[in-house]
Amino acid sequence: MKMMEDCMKKCRWCPLIPVIFGIILFLIGYFLRADIVRIVWLTLSGLVILLGFLCLIMMGLMSTKKK
Repeated sequence: MKMMEDCMKKCRWCPLIPVIFGIILFLIGYFLRADIVRIVWLTLSGLVILLGFLCLIMMGLMSTKKK
């Protein structure tokens, strides 16, 4: 259990990676010309952003339950 708490403290910034990556993909997809490619790109980048936020929420819940 102690090892898990140490890992959670060291990897707090890890969920931000998919959020940042998803926002970059979202902005790139917004400026693409083709409509179909834009819709697919925005959908995929939205999923990456959503997964990042869900990971942030789960890590927050896991760290507050233990205290």
